[in-house]
Amino acid sequence: MATSPTTRPVRVFQVATGNVGTEMVKRIRDQPDLELVGLHCYSADKVGRDAGEIVGIDPIGVRATGTIEEIIAAAPDCVTFHGVFPDVDLYVPVLEAGIDIVTTADWITGHHRNANHRHGDGRTE
Repeated sequence: MATSPTTRPVRVFQVATGNVGTEMVKRIRDQPDLELVGLHCYSADKVGRDAGEIVGIDPIGVRATGTIEEIIAAAPDCVTFHGVFPDVDLYVPVLEAGIDIVTTADWITGHHRNANHRHGDGRTE
């Protein structure tokens, strides 16, 4: 999607800063048709810090949050989530608020998760 005077960037809220999430923050920042409007972190020590600092780049003026309510309040066009395990407790209220979610989490078939990414206690859900 190319930006024009009548087209605004897609407002994106990134969830988490693992390997893919970190790369997403960097790429969203550099993509003119996307605007990073938030970063949700599960680690309390990251909440309140600048997203750029968290992912190892210069500050970008987006502070990390730690609640689903803050995601919804930001009114993004979409949320991106790229963890291995889905966070249904996050997905449901975000989707109910009318916000789209883009995810790579194994939650439809579970084949990859069952074979390669079990929880520490052996669970696959």
